[in-house]
Amino acid sequence: MEKNKGKRKKYVAHNQKCAYLFLLPSMFILSVFVFVPLIASFVISITNMNIFMKDVSFAGLKNFIQLFKDSRVSNATFNSLYFTLLEVPLQIGLALLMTVCLAKNNRYCKLLRSIYYLPFVCSMTAIGIVWSMLLDPNMGLFAYWLKQAGFDTIAFLKDPKWAMPTVIAVTAWKGFGYTLTLMAAAVLNIPQSLYEAADMDGAGGFQKFIHITIPGIWSTISFCIVTSTIGAMQMFDQAYVMTQGGPLNKTETVVQYIYDRGFQTAPYNLGYASAISVYLFVIVAVMTLVLRKFVLNRGEGADE
Repeated sequence: MEKNKGKRKKYVAHNQKCAYLFLLPSMFILSVFVFVPLIASFVISITNMNIFMKDVSFAGLKNFIQLFKDSRVSNATFNSLYFTLLEVPLQIGLALLMTVCLAKNNRYCKLLRSIYYLPFVCSMTAIGIVWSMLLDPNMGLFAYWLKQAGFDTIAFLKDPKWAMPTVIAVTAWKGFGYTLTLMAAAVLNIPQSLYEAADMDGAGGFQKFIHITIPGIWSTISFCIVTSTIGAMQMFDQAYVMTQGGPLNKTETVVQYIYDRGFQTAPYNLGYASAISVYLFVIVAVMTLVLRKFVLNRGEGADE
């Protein structure tokens, strides 16, 4: 018995070593590109430092006090929250609607799911350039269609009222294919016996969707909500490519303002930019904790 226990311990220890070896590359990459920059941001945020890292001096909480007085920080925060509160429900809702139509394991549904997934694989920069050309009020395809229909052309990306909704729509269009793929996979894992039992009880399609489909995939939905929210709060490239933060800073987000203060507009203040990044980190962390409590916990309860 003791020999068997000794062999078992050696076997477990060997498996653990192998597991750590497989995790080592990922941990190294995370440390270099996530953990170290995160710690560096906290350190730089309490200093006065330019892009050339010269004349470094201790600033304390000066940068944080300044950001709460900066009107562009409050404007960028509002834009980021506005973008998140509209884009995430739009993306999740669109993906959920398409999941109902395409949650079948036939060639037609597989083909459509693959087609809808393609924009997610493409670069946001390339997609932003293409959509900017399509929405151009002078030479864009949408302007041509509006003229042919007898309507006035709309400067979607140059009008303060339309710029952010347009960026939101393009982002949701690009990302919903990924969410659709996850939800469709979750729906296909729901036991068909549940739907058969519901049919025997006389339940309609909407009732089955509410009482079987939604609870059955809620853990996936909650995962998509949390990850989409985190990604939306860090939105940068689509607004930078399509609108450059305009018009009138209506699409300038927190990440874009961080880039502007740190690398684009003189004087290049890395300390202040890092302080804003810490400010954004706190906002995202709080939102993630709230979503985890009210969304992820509900998903775990539904699974049980």
